[in-house]
Amino acid sequence: MIPANRQRNYLQSALYVVIAGVLATVLLERLLTYAEAVEKALMEATLSRLHTGLYARVALLALRGEYEALEGLQAQSPFVAAEVSSADYLGELAEIPADGAADGKWFFDRQRRELVYVPNLKRYLLFPPGEASAGALRFRVEVRKPSQARDLGVVITPVGGARWDPLP
Repeated sequence: MIPANRQRNYLQSALYVVIAGVLATVLLERLLTYAEAVEKALMEATLSRLHTGLYARVALLALRGEYEALEGLQAQSPFVAAEVSSADYLGELAEIPADGAADGKWFFDRQRRELVYVPNLKRYLLFPPGEASAGALRFRVEVRKPSQARDLGVVITPVGGARWDPLP
């Protein structure tokens, strides 16, 4: 026969294990959310670096009077045009690699002339219904020429209606 003292210790131990398991689950879920938020922030920082480099390139070409070369910036990879290097850039590809090698990486889609980022963590990545995205975020470079309404410049705009909100 097991003494009443010992039975209570088993129940207490089981309760402690359950509480620790629940706390570990909540902690791991929050850590994954924060990791996804960090990945999104890194993606936005890369976009900012690319935009700055492209803007400097556009300004240089405009100062030289090489307005014809501005058209070519939209057709080439922003990493090449802006002369920005990144360990996460795979180069120019025709499609997203199927083996998962592109997770957390950038590449330039030659056919669509779009910059593509394939997130590693996609729990909070939402696409509009009917949009075939393969879990990738796409961006397009647009060079704005001088006109009466706006000045010369460059913008990197998202393609599609994807939303990525890891933190509320």
